[in-house]
Amino acid sequence: MTNKRSYVDYIDTVPYIAHKKTTGNASYPYHRHNACEIFLFLQGNVRFYIEKSCFRLSPNDLFILNPDEMHRLVCDDNSCYERITINITKGYMEHLSQAGINLSTSFYQRPLGKNNIIPMTTEQAQEFIHLAHCLQNTINNHEFGYPIKRDAYASLLLLLIHNLFCQTTNSYTNIMPDYIYETMQFIEQRLDEPINLALLEKQFHLNGNYLSQEFKKHTGITLRAFLLDRKLSRAKSLLSEGKNVTETCYLSGFNDYANFIRSFSKAEGISPGKYKKIHYTSNLDTSKEYLKQNEPAS
Repeated sequence: MTNKRSYVDYIDTVPYIAHKKTTGNASYPYHRHNACEIFLFLQGNVRFYIEKSCFRLSPNDLFILNPDEMHRLVCDDNSCYERITINITKGYMEHLSQAGINLSTSFYQRPLGKNNIIPMTTEQAQEFIHLAHCLQNTINNHEFGYPIKRDAYASLLLLLIHNLFCQTTNSYTNIMPDYIYETMQFIEQRLDEPINLALLEKQFHLNGNYLSQEFKKHTGITLRAFLLDRKLSRAKSLLSEGKNVTETCYLSGFNDYANFIRSFSKAEGISPGKYKKIHYTSNLDTSKEYLKQNEPAS
């Protein structure tokens, strides 16, 4: 796993899995991955942020996230923080899926930043941990039949998650401060307009410096970094829908074409044109496959 910028982690094709215990009052800024993340919280005193929401975690809470969902975690004291994290690409999940059994459904077919938490019983958590450790041992040891065993354990894990997701009714309380939530919402709704501290001061009747400090405290990133990330996120969506690069530049709030190309290429590692070529084609292929699978019988 490599890191190209402070809030994006890039995951290799093979699932990444880790069971960790740490101590210390740690804080991680908002970030996302280029793969889906499965996060099982086992113990600690932590807050988990996902998009514009914040939740206090309980043991055996399972979080599922797709690559578009920004998230962060804050440890509120020095108690032992234990978790299992698994990063797995959409392509690998599609490789494991079969006709009528889409193992990526729980990650992608829901609103952004919604229905991310799956509470598990002790027995369900034990089953998850057993499968996760089997998958980790298989990946680490590369014994005879490794690809078959890896795919089998990964499939069982994803099937367990899918079934639990379908049974879950989320009733978690969002403890994100209202003014932080509203600031994020305000910025997202006006990406194509000039946004500065003076405008935010007028909108929220708060001192700009205070708002900026509070935003950094709760998100781990600056207002400027959040604004840039939201613009880039919109740009990726537009390119994936087939919009041309110039149109995408201005629709996503960049007023300077050269700055857009430079910022996008630095963040994603490829130019907007190459990104569109890869992801628009991929989306077309996915749509064709969906239509094929759901074609009415003649």
